[in-house]
Amino acid sequence: MFGNQIAGTISFEGDRKFSSFDPTNNRPNNIVFHVATGKEIQLALKQADNSFYQFCNSTPKDRSILLNLIAEQFNEGKPEILGAYCKESGLSIARFEVEFKRTLDQLHMFADYLLQSYSELISETHSEQEKSLPHLIKKRMAMGPVLVFGASNFPLAYSTLGGDTVSALAAGCPVIVKAHPFHPETSFIVGKAIISAIKKSTFQPGIFSQLFDDQFEVAQELILDNRIKAVGFTGSYLGGKSLFELANSRPQPIPVFAEMGSSNPVFVFPESLEEKCEEWTTLFSKSITNDAGQFCTKPGLFFVPQTENGKSFVLKLTEKLIKEPSFTMLHPSIHASFEAKKKELIGLSTGELIEKSGKLEGLQGRQGLFITNTPEFLQNKALEKEVFGPFAVIIYYESMLELNACTQELLGQLTATILASEEEVNAHEPFIFLLKQRAGRLIFNGVPTGVRVCQSMHHGGPFPASSDSRFTAVGTDSILRFTRPIVYQGNC
Repeated sequence: MFGNQIAGTISFEGDRKFSSFDPTNNRPNNIVFHVATGKEIQLALKQADNSFYQFCNSTPKDRSILLNLIAEQFNEGKPEILGAYCKESGLSIARFEVEFKRTLDQLHMFADYLLQSYSELISETHSEQEKSLPHLIKKRMAMGPVLVFGASNFPLAYSTLGGDTVSALAAGCPVIVKAHPFHPETSFIVGKAIISAIKKSTFQPGIFSQLFDDQFEVAQELILDNRIKAVGFTGSYLGGKSLFELANSRPQPIPVFAEMGSSNPVFVFPESLEEKCEEWTTLFSKSITNDAGQFCTKPGLFFVPQTENGKSFVLKLTEKLIKEPSFTMLHPSIHASFEAKKKELIGLSTGELIEKSGKLEGLQGRQGLFITNTPEFLQNKALEKEVFGPFAVIIYYESMLELNACTQELLGQLTATILASEEEVNAHEPFIFLLKQRAGRLIFNGVPTGVRVCQSMHHGGPFPASSDSRFTAVGTDSILRFTRPIVYQGNC
């Protein structure tokens, strides 16, 4: 039976219920989930708070063992997870395999990191008695219970057992997950694996709970409770900004580590277009349309020189993009929002919309491009906004002066991509410096989709791409979000 997962138990107290949706068959699923009650929320908070002392004071080795146990249970549940994943997301089995492996690899990566590289010691300064200077040891400690929000577009890698949960557990923080309503069954089955692993460990069951709601009441009660010490979120700008404002309205504000997506601009330079046009248009037509463009790192803005080679690039990109298969989108609300945002752009600009023609099935996203120019882009800020789906805006520019003007207007981005020769990169260092102020990751002659999970990755960027550009949502450095320094002074 499906209910709220609270410290190793399942609870069904709520009267209000909801179901997920089957995007492939365009119909609701028949499994019902209970929305968490106030009593259930308070119990999850109490259990998380009570378990913090033991978990915070555990060794990295013990937490490494826990993550490996979770990986074992997660892997054992793979067939059951697969069925729910495809039914609730509309994503393919191939995509499931990629995301499942990424989630499993992430668990093993953190387990190894805790044993090999993670150090609770930050620095140590020995006393100088003749100067009356004390002995100081600076260490990291877990912040406390962390609230994690599941993401709509990654039912595994950014949800119940995603990077936020794994890095918080690795740090020694109890976790309460607010499951995403688009894939509650997937979340529940994954939660079951986490609970099974905790029962096999030495830790208290309160270090993990998962609550369900298809609206905002549960999230609001959780984030306003003083026992929650940090928040991890992946999703929309509106969602992340709302959580950030709630957290800062508390008597004791807490950090919200929100990754809120971006348009991920691509800057095409003229020199190497002739040689690379075929390769780049093939890569980017797939990058825009893959899994219906439902990635936070999908390239959504292209700045292209208004030359014959530039026009040829856009023509080939359009032709290839239209020929790519159309994919089912995650939910009717996402599909509706996608269509509405495209229509909004038509009303704001004199640019040209080119879309795939013909009949599409159900919730398939109709891929397309919107072609405009620098003056239009500078006049209409809405052209910069992320359109979540298989779609991109092309902006023709006539000079570096225009390109600089457009870049100056860009808000913070997760990524920025440069398609250029080595000579062009070297010749435009001031422009590269400008881009570094706008993005968390620079890509040279490649696509931004695909986020490698490793220590060197930074997945974040200046606001509004993320709420704090100093921290990453991916890779082993993401553990630092859920720790704080503490200094021990003197000898005892």
